[in-house]
Amino acid sequence: MTILLAAARLLLLALFGATSLVGEHGLATRFGDPGDRHDGAALSCTQKPLEAGQLVCAHRTLPCGSVVMLHNPRTNRYAVCTVLDRGPYGAILPSGKWGLKIHKSQPGVWRGVIDLAPAVARALGHNGFERVDIYYQRVAQHLRVGRGVPRAAAKEPR
Repeated sequence: MTILLAAARLLLLALFGATSLVGEHGLATRFGDPGDRHDGAALSCTQKPLEAGQLVCAHRTLPCGSVVMLHNPRTNRYAVCTVLDRGPYGAILPSGKWGLKIHKSQPGVWRGVIDLAPAVARALGHNGFERVDIYYQRVAQHLRVGRGVPRAAAKEPR
């Protein structure tokens, strides 16, 4: 329910011009399916394992807890999820082989922009490896540290 309220808040703020939604598109993949090496692994933002039916995704740069609205152009379905993991890090290396690319400066081309948990992929009618549209609210840089509390204010008085 909280995720639906966050999505509605995003849409209302954008509708009234109080904020703008950022849109990007690119390849989305799945993670956490039975037999996948990430099945049952801890999500990097919460350190808790992925639960069945959990509407979460992995993104390399969005802050943990960001609410993301996804659109699958092929099926014309929408889904809302929360960023609770980092990735995708799979990449095509200059040699043509698959490997991992953790930092932007490393050689290779990332395979996708977002990884979807099985429940999100099912909601979108996603086939596991296809293009999606991603919408989210960009958080101002000064609000990313300490969730809106300036560092000086977060320190206890002496």
